[in-house]
Amino acid sequence: MVRAHTKPASAKPFLHLLSTSLLSLSFGSIATAQEPVPVVSIPPASEAPVAATESEPVIRVISVPPSAQPLIHEAAPRTAPEQVIEQLPGQVTEQLPTPIQPPLLEASPAPVPEAPALPVMAEEVAPTASAKPSAKLPLLVFKSPQALRFSVYQRLAEADQLADALATPMTGRVNLYADASGLNKVSITSLSIRIDEQAVFDRPLQAAEISALAERRDPLRLGRTRLTTGLHRVQATVVVAAEAPGEPLQLNIDQSLELAATGSDLELRVESGTIGKPSLVFRRLQRDETQKTSVISGSLEALGVNVGVIHYPPGADNDPALGHARTLGRMGQPANGLVALLADAVQAGPSGHFEPPYWLAQAALLRELGVLDRAQAICDQLDAAKVAGAAVATERLLIAEARYSAGDYSAAEAQLALSKRLLPEYRQADWRNISGLIELARLRPGDATDTLKIANSESIEAFRYMAASTEALRATAYGRYNLAIAMIRNGDVARARSWLDLLGRTTPTDPELLELRDKANLSLGWQFLKEKQGRTALGVLGRVRSDGLSSNRALLGMGWAQLAPNGERLPRVTLRNEAPRAPDQINDLPAPLRNSLARLKVLEPELTNKLGPVSFERDDPPKDRNDGLRRAIIVWSALLGRDERDPSVIEAKLAIAHAQDQLRDIGAARTGYTDTLTSLRNTDAAIERDAAFVQAGELVAALSAIDPADDAALYGLMDRLRLEPGNDTTALYAAIGDQREYRQLAVSLQAATARLTALPASEASAALLAKLELASRQIALVQHDAEVLVGQRALLQLQSHRKVVGDYMKTALLLAARAEDTPAIELRNSETAPTP
Repeated sequence: MVRAHTKPASAKPFLHLLSTSLLSLSFGSIATAQEPVPVVSIPPASEAPVAATESEPVIRVISVPPSAQPLIHEAAPRTAPEQVIEQLPGQVTEQLPTPIQPPLLEASPAPVPEAPALPVMAEEVAPTASAKPSAKLPLLVFKSPQALRFSVYQRLAEADQLADALATPMTGRVNLYADASGLNKVSITSLSIRIDEQAVFDRPLQAAEISALAERRDPLRLGRTRLTTGLHRVQATVVVAAEAPGEPLQLNIDQSLELAATGSDLELRVESGTIGKPSLVFRRLQRDETQKTSVISGSLEALGVNVGVIHYPPGADNDPALGHARTLGRMGQPANGLVALLADAVQAGPSGHFEPPYWLAQAALLRELGVLDRAQAICDQLDAAKVAGAAVATERLLIAEARYSAGDYSAAEAQLALSKRLLPEYRQADWRNISGLIELARLRPGDATDTLKIANSESIEAFRYMAASTEALRATAYGRYNLAIAMIRNGDVARARSWLDLLGRTTPTDPELLELRDKANLSLGWQFLKEKQGRTALGVLGRVRSDGLSSNRALLGMGWAQLAPNGERLPRVTLRNEAPRAPDQINDLPAPLRNSLARLKVLEPELTNKLGPVSFERDDPPKDRNDGLRRAIIVWSALLGRDERDPSVIEAKLAIAHAQDQLRDIGAARTGYTDTLTSLRNTDAAIERDAAFVQAGELVAALSAIDPADDAALYGLMDRLRLEPGNDTTALYAAIGDQREYRQLAVSLQAATARLTALPASEASAALLAKLELASRQIALVQHDAEVLVGQRALLQLQSHRKVVGDYMKTALLLAARAEDTPAIELRNSETAPTP
């Protein structure tokens, strides 16, 4: 889970909007988020611009796991730079950009070495204004929200273990797992398992389950049952999706297995092999306490040994329970995976023994859930035991990245220092990328440049060690982009431009790299516009895809480039001295690897020899000013049918009217100004309604009505309220993330309480129900605080948006008044006096 806390960006005066660079927000993460929000009514939406801020393209560290979405943003957005393309009436003196500041950690507790297993009980705590605690029970006092969350996961694990023990006692318990192996990809679509003619599992698999099993990394637990000692007939039918169009493949197995009285694990494995059709096999698995390599805990009672069973020590890589938790994490259910691991520990008791992979998996799930203190404490324990050094160092690297995302740079640097010595070589580039980003955030661009140069060179080595070449490609691309940003801040603009141009000329197929290439071209093109290099700006901006997230901003810039001076041909700085390895060492690479790296644009010719363009790409300029105005209108017209909340679209509408005014088409200009003003007035009224909606608490009510797992509904709601994800809404979405997590925990606590209440009464269940009630009360307190923060930050954003709309209206009114004072076109060049 990635959090980034930043102050909302303040709006800059916009009397010179048509000549100011505006960055359109990214709508990629909400492309499919247009579904209506159930239950809660939303005020009618009209088009509104979002806050206009100029920020550098997104900076991301490549080592983020797939589940840890969204991307890492720049530490703080910059105000719009001074990019004067066309002098318009009523312009004011432009303001200089404000210095970049590190993000603030608002209301964040100081990090603690380790979150406690249980919160501290207090005799009495006075009620606060943000909650109404019951007088029946004392409140929980906790060191940090992370400590509270971890304690809730423990309570949920205890509830699961108790309910499972009553439903399926350990004596005779059989855990059923599904797995796949082999080099060929197989997609299991449905499963049916019968034991002694009784169906124990029979249903199609969900999409997430199919995808997880197709990765063939870890098993998925299908369920539990109870069997007596002796022979049992086990039958299974598996339907596998066909690789080519045609009928799906059905596999069957029917065999007898002998099960021990102490329980066992039964795994149905699809073996795809390398040639021929897949086959089915049943495997019997049994825990074996005789192998102990970890010193974190003690030992468990032996569960018994069965002849012919595949043995595994608890928590080892081949422990199916551990594999099941990992699979849940890959299915986007890290909380369920963590509860499953903790329930395993509850069942083992205080003397339970688990191998290092168990603790590493727990740390990874905790990190994904944002419980960084506990994940870090596990790494400390493993390091103290001197086990799994490289794996622990890798986990510390990911914790450092999460700390950086939250703006806790000191804690991130501490984890980087602890991980460096034992970090695998293929991770060194990622280590330096994170280090460079921290140095950038700490306003040390010179140090960041030196660090990222080395990281860029190590990215080639990543191909020797990383199994996923796509990840290595991303590491290379983001490293080069971050290096360019560091160089810009360090004053080496010429070399930074060459790095951005290098990235902007790549031909990737990966969607993420395509977007990064567009951002590099967008940043570079607007930089040339700022320096009034129209032809060069046209050549660079023309490389941006017309359907990408950066297309609006690129089209706006291309229109202004038609009116900018042509400028001279700009030479590029050769990057030959930036070669990541000496030429003879590169040539020593195996030919297939060298050719592959060159084809993928990791090894660029200009990095290893004198090849490469000597100047930046240029495009044909307009013939004269009127031709430029007409061409600009054509380019800007492509934006008219797009979302008017995008500042690029609003600016294009005003720019078209102004260009028509310059072409002396006063009638069209007046119509354009009038339409824009009408739209802006409607938008201003809509923002006012949205602010009232938030102030009345309806936003929090709407968020509470959305399923915490339904991201599409969340982004649909925020889109209609003009609060889309972006650099300036980072703090808002951090608060929303906290509110959703607490609400999800509250829902889980309610479900666990209902499950325990339905069981036969006992002392154990009564004690646990009391713990669950206490946890629910404390979660309600922190959830209320998070909801208050959501409302406050949403109002700040809406106020910022309204000011932007007001500044646009001032500019439109000024230009419209000028157009009204201009004689009609039919009276021009006439001796007849114009009518006032």
